[in-house]
Amino acid sequence: MEEKINDIDTQSKIIIDKNADGIIVVDKNGILLFVNPAARLLFGRKAEEMIGGLFGFPLVAGDTTEVDIFREKESTIATEMRSVNILWGGEGAYLISLRDVTGRKKAEEAIAEARANEERIERLERELRSLAGLSSPPQTGVTARMYGMVNLLEGFPDTFRNLVDSYEKLMDLALEQQAYKVKHDISGRLGSMAETLGFYKAGPRDVVDIHATALKEKTRKTATVEKKKAYTGEGWIMVLELMGHLASFYRNRAQGASAPTNQKT
Repeated sequence: MEEKINDIDTQSKIIIDKNADGIIVVDKNGILLFVNPAARLLFGRKAEEMIGGLFGFPLVAGDTTEVDIFREKESTIATEMRSVNILWGGEGAYLISLRDVTGRKKAEEAIAEARANEERIERLERELRSLAGLSSPPQTGVTARMYGMVNLLEGFPDTFRNLVDSYEKLMDLALEQQAYKVKHDISGRLGSMAETLGFYKAGPRDVVDIHATALKEKTRKTATVEKKKAYTGEGWIMVLELMGHLASFYRNRAQGASAPTNQKT
């Protein structure tokens, strides 16, 4: 009978040691009593460095929650944690399983980002249609005069060049933002660019000219196909957003011009 019990213990140990999930036993005070190889790999530490230490995460038996494991000089690991009450050495304890869900989280974030980009593009395309509407007759006198001017490239070449240079810098910032997950106020800068375009009474053709010139120059200087595709993708979003800002500029200008003024009697 004793031999059979030992066989069961051996089998259990093999199952726990070979389990892909991290398995941890913690006493009621939060002190680590046992860690399997997968748990040691998750934390990037040896068993002797962990046993006897404080687990550090709040525990409620039966709960499933997500916790981030921070490892020195390494990336953070997202895990799904489950805990149940057990007896360990005759004392109450928690049996904890930790599953690495970093890949799943990244995939979810990528899907959410793609959906956000789709919604952003839809919004910008609506603004683009609005801008096209503003440039089509019938128009108010103010708006009609705005679109009756010579195009920016021919009428103000120095300004056009400066805007192209600014647009190219924003394209680089957009790529940097995507690659390194840093935050740049690209939308705010495009808004400022739209105000400049509005000052020169620019229209959709001028925006397209700026975008096309900047994209042509950036892709000509870029060696890799991947980066050329990245410039094209980010540039498409930027040109839509710039047109959206310009549409808002002219809409606000037109509304301001048509608003009735209060007259004293």
